[in-house]
Amino acid sequence: MNPTDAAGPLFEALLAEAQQWACDDTEDQDQLDAIDHADTPRDKLALLQNSSLIPSHLASAIAEALVALDPATYSPDSAPTTSGTSMADPELHRIRDASITVVDASPEDNTPSDVYEIQVHGVSVLIRRRAHWGPATDVPYVHIEDQNEEPGLLLVEVNNAGEHEHPRPSSDGAAT
Repeated sequence: MNPTDAAGPLFEALLAEAQQWACDDTEDQDQLDAIDHADTPRDKLALLQNSSLIPSHLASAIAEALVALDPATYSPDSAPTTSGTSMADPELHRIRDASITVVDASPEDNTPSDVYEIQVHGVSVLIRRRAHWGPATDVPYVHIEDQNEEPGLLLVEVNNAGEHEHPRPSSDGAAT
C-alpha cells in the first residue's frame, strides 16, 4: 500500500471525530461548515487544527502523520513563522464551555511570560511562572478566582494533598 493512500482515510477519521465532538451550537456548526467549504485538504486540516472541535493533541498527532504520509497534499504552505515575537493582544481559545487565554510577555508593560488563564464553570485559574522567588529560580504561580455569585463552596486540591475548602460568601457577606 502506498503511504499516500493511507492519508485520505486518516483525514476522514479526524473529520469524523470532529463531527462527533461538535455541539449543536452555532460556533461549532460554523467551524464544520468552514472546514467543509475549504478549498484544499491542506486548508481543511489547518481549520481542524485551529478549531475547538477536537483535542489539540489529537489534531496535532494526526496532522503530523498526514504530513509524513502525504506531504504534497497536507504540508502547510511556507509562511513566515512568528515564534519569538510578542503578541499585542492575548490569544483566546474556546473549548466547549471553557476558554483559555494565552498572553505572551510584553516588555512595554512588564507582562510576565507565558500567562495562561483558564475559565470554566465560573472559576478563573491564572497560571504563570513567578521569577526570582527566594533563592530558587522561577516557580509556578496559580491564582484561583471563583466568579460565581451564589453562596457555595470551592474545593481546591494541590499535589494530591487533600481538598481545601473555600466557602463563597452569601450576598450579605457571610461565608456559607
